[in-house]
Amino acid sequence: MTSSDRRWPPLIIADHVPRFIRWRDFLLTLLMWIAFAIMLETEFELFFGDHLERLGFGDFDTEANWPIFFERLTPFLVTIALLISLLGVASMRTLQQRRRSLLLPIPVPLGLTEECRRAGLDEQELTSARASMIVVVHIDADGKHRIEADVINRVIWPKA
Repeated sequence: MTSSDRRWPPLIIADHVPRFIRWRDFLLTLLMWIAFAIMLETEFELFFGDHLERLGFGDFDTEANWPIFFERLTPFLVTIALLISLLGVASMRTLQQRRRSLLLPIPVPLGLTEECRRAGLDEQELTSARASMIVVVHIDADGKHRIEADVINRVIWPKA
């Protein structure tokens, strides 16, 4: 297949995933799990060292030094607490704004003439469009509306 025969945009569909993409995803996933295991080497050793030592995988330092462990973990716990509190404050503000907005009166609907003026239509055209079951509205670049109200006859009963 030449480059001119390929469809644009190049979509990767789940039924036809290229082999390169599968290998790339597998390799990236494997590398991320290895990086995760390296970052948490001390924790894995602390929690699984006894079992690994019994299986003969080596000599592990499994004596837990919990004060040092939690001392090293403290900055992360403080960051988590700060982010959770900021999320809580933002949630409360959102709920308060929503509660206040629900107390506002419902705005008065536009009159037919004002709505027609804003859309650039005449009243008869808008009224007949509202009465139709299917209507296609085209909005031009300048914001003017053009209505095709007779779409139902062309869609259901096309002229032969």
